[in-house]
Amino acid sequence: MKIVPYDSRYKEDFIEMNKKWISEMFAIEEEDIRELSNIEPSIEKGGQIFFALDDDGAVMACCMIAPREDGDWEIMKFAARGMYTGTGAGSACLRACIDYAKEKKIPKIIIVSNHKCAQAVHLYRKFGFRKIPVDKNKFPFERGDIAFEMCF
Repeated sequence: MKIVPYDSRYKEDFIEMNKKWISEMFAIEEEDIRELSNIEPSIEKGGQIFFALDDDGAVMACCMIAPREDGDWEIMKFAARGMYTGTGAGSACLRACIDYAKEKKIPKIIIVSNHKCAQAVHLYRKFGFRKIPVDKNKFPFERGDIAFEMCF
């Protein structure tokens, strides 16, 4: 497995993987469509998406970190293909986002999630994110019922 930064050839994998998990557990919301339709602008503003690739170059997992309009940085989209769950691919992508934030001297990163995403919530805690109150004005997702931050 190797971790690589965003390349447009992985764009459709990113969109497909995120739409798949969201639609399986919840409903795709307007904000999802907005974020998934603005990948390149987020990258141009300094954001990044990291992909875990298997030995054949297939995308196993992905994680996006990007600046929000309010100046905070967020882990905005994070997904793994079902067959790769438990392989460490998602963890490696999340680690790459955290390392990216440290390199860029970003003071903190935030994540909004849902209690149903137990594996992801466990992973965030394992990596040292701390729970913060959910601000529905800041996090417009219907499914967002838990939020975390990591300060550097």
